[in-house]
Amino acid sequence: MAVGKKSSHKNAARSRHLIKQAFAELLNEKDMAKITVTDIVERANISRGTFYAHYLDVYDLYSAILSNIVESVDEAFDNMGIENIILDPTEAINFGIQFLEKNKNYYKLFLTSSHGEKLIKRIISLTEDKVSHEIYNLFPGEDVTEYICHLYYTLGGFRNILLHWFMDSLSVSGEQCAAYLSQFYHQNKPVALCDAILKKKRKE
Repeated sequence: MAVGKKSSHKNAARSRHLIKQAFAELLNEKDMAKITVTDIVERANISRGTFYAHYLDVYDLYSAILSNIVESVDEAFDNMGIENIILDPTEAINFGIQFLEKNKNYYKLFLTSSHGEKLIKRIISLTEDKVSHEIYNLFPGEDVTEYICHLYYTLGGFRNILLHWFMDSLSVSGEQCAAYLSQFYHQNKPVALCDAILKKKRKE
């Protein structure tokens, strides 16, 4: 990459970071419908032109933030393999913890806003879709209610523990939190589902 292009890329990344940080802070002060581009550029100390070079408006910015986070999670799941995650979610849990810790202050601002729940719901929905799809493929035509309920139960528990850890109401490190989540899963893992996955893998 040429020096000029490299510098331009760094400046663009820095601008996006400043815009997102300012937006997250504003979300904790007022409803998104009341946030203007002027509010964001003044808080980020950038020009309006810089904002519009990256986003169409406030809602485009919000959508981009949600999509980028969900896409990162989706890509990570695909790389790990849903079957492997069901057998042992430790890698996925560590990824989630590390992902949040990289920009903890920023994500904390975003998740505690009135719109933070939408992000959580999208990630939970993504996980539910991927795991339930795998379950239905493993047991075509069979009653899989127990496995689906176990999925909802597990994700609900993980969500609450992660949020309490993230908001510092749990006095544990990210590493300790990940270890607890992995331990709880293995203490109550869906044995029959895991056996079906292992059986399938042996045939492949």
